[in-house]
Amino acid sequence: MRHIKTILTLLTFLFLVDGCVPDENDVGVVADYPNVKKSEKFYSPDKRRYVTIYETVFDSTESKTQVVLNFETTGAGIYSVKGINKGLKVYWADNSTIVIETKKEYESRQKLEQVQSFDDLIKINYIDK
Repeated sequence: MRHIKTILTLLTFLFLVDGCVPDENDVGVVADYPNVKKSEKFYSPDKRRYVTIYETVFDSTESKTQVVLNFETTGAGIYSVKGINKGLKVYWADNSTIVIETKKEYESRQKLEQVQSFDDLIKINYIDK
């Protein structure tokens, strides 16, 4: 049940952010969501997909950092850890592989190994530092 609630929360978040954020490569606090900060977009080599890191503060005791993959017509959260200012490094190894550099001690809340949108399969590799 907890996973369903998490998925619904993430889908709602993505829907709201996608509808409220301009398409340009803006960085910083998300308009209308002052508790959400977003990074630059990290584009795949073929420029068909991109990854963004979101840092969200819910209250004084709860926050998260989430890596979101955006396809041409949809998106999905692929990695999430408790807390903000984690210094995650995200980059593309090739058009179908994302690399996320993280730390073993981070409390992971979501850690997908692959994501698929129709025939577009993306693998996610993690490097624990």
